[in-house]
Amino acid sequence: METVIQIIVGASKWDIRQKIWDYIEENNLANFPRPVHNRIPNFKGAFTACARVSELQGFTQTAEVKVDPDKPLEGARLAVLQAQKTLLVPTPRLRTGLFNNITPPQGANKEQLRICSSSQV
Repeated sequence: METVIQIIVGASKWDIRQKIWDYIEENNLANFPRPVHNRIPNFKGAFTACARVSELQGFTQTAEVKVDPDKPLEGARLAVLQAQKTLLVPTPRLRTGLFNNITPPQGANKEQLRICSSSQV
């Protein structure tokens, strides 16, 4: 695989993030919200990538999973609920409480879980 972003040895975390954000924007690799700078980018394919979290050994061995409320992590939140695990989502800007604790309803279908995942976050 060809390297498309050159990282200088000793580059700061901020420098690396800036290069990645620039690359994503220049190559139109992001979905809404844009621009991607200063956020977790909602890159094309993020939902599919997040859905694969359920394949991780650590995922199968836990009953609770913490997933941040950012748009590109929506697929991970849905995967947690589909697996009938408790979803912990940090409260944005800590308005009330530290986490929103979302427990999937028994017998919920995929569409109900999707609504639960996005509306309670």
